[in-house]
Amino acid sequence: MTPLVLTLTNGGLAALRAAAGTNAIVIAQIGLSARAIVAAPTLTALPDEHRRLATVSGAAVDDRTVHLTARDDSDATYTVRAIGVYLSDGTLFATYAQADPIFEKARVATYLQAIDIRLQPGEAALVTFGDANFLYPPATQSTRGVAEIATEGEVDTGADDTRIVTPLGLARRFAKLLIGATREDADAGTRQDRYLTPWSIGPLLTRVATLFARRVNTDGLLLGAGSLATDLTLSVPPATADQLRNGTASNVAVTPRSFGDLGNVIGMTGSYTLPGGRIDKWGGHRGRSNSEISLYIPFATPFPNGCRVQLTPLIATANASDDYFCQLAGEPTAAGFTVQYQSDDANGGLDGFDWLAIGH
Repeated sequence: MTPLVLTLTNGGLAALRAAAGTNAIVIAQIGLSARAIVAAPTLTALPDEHRRLATVSGAAVDDRTVHLTARDDSDATYTVRAIGVYLSDGTLFATYAQADPIFEKARVATYLQAIDIRLQPGEAALVTFGDANFLYPPATQSTRGVAEIATEGEVDTGADDTRIVTPLGLARRFAKLLIGATREDADAGTRQDRYLTPWSIGPLLTRVATLFARRVNTDGLLLGAGSLATDLTLSVPPATADQLRNGTASNVAVTPRSFGDLGNVIGMTGSYTLPGGRIDKWGGHRGRSNSEISLYIPFATPFPNGCRVQLTPLIATANASDDYFCQLAGEPTAAGFTVQYQSDDANGGLDGFDWLAIGH
């Protein structure tokens, strides 16, 4: 039995606004029509009304909802497409209509219709009923009444506040949400005709708490272990340029950015540390000399251990007279090396040299 939501008429609204305190309005009758009308607020009577029912009961189920039930157990036969709610003074209070039949009564059938009227907060208490012998109100948190059992889809959506969840429906929902739940876990709630109470839901919530007590553990590069009671963020930290140069960290991952931070600018003099610890240093000496001089070249930053050095002599322009060359004088050290100019006939000179040192 789905409640109908009615349109308040202008006359009904005026009566409601005039009601206050003990001066409540009284809903007394329901009018029925087979005509598919437009339920406009300007109506003062139900068009083509064919039956008027005085067997109407109702109550306020919350501060803004009035629920009423109309009944006709006579042997009359008729079709209902429009409904009008009348006050005790004959005012048409509210209407509802639709193109398809709302109800088709046979001689042996009973007409029973549930209707909800939604008002402004606090106004439901201003409405009373002349007949309170029977009532089938919707169930609320404060009113006992009729309720529809929610489907599995409605439970999954979690947006409906008018239907009731059974143990089976709730268990199946938890089965979809909780890690490790099986269909047997869901089917443990086998009764579809019982409602959950605060007492009966306790053991189920205990099971849920047990499942949420589990935790995620990580190993290797993955970080972020913790309990499932809170949101977890799992991550793999990227290697820094220093970690890439040193080549010793085992708990980070190499990314393109790791190489980008190593630096890629090569000037006339410089130093570069490669992944694994290899160090390249380079530079040069400039200055014309036509004698067999000796020069010491210090490194701006010494090698941690040692190095090997390669020299390349330089002349400013191509010619046949500059026949000087340079050579290492002794073994290079971690701090620097010595260069000796040489010539076999003392002709020409040397304009300098470039050097490359490779070490660790």
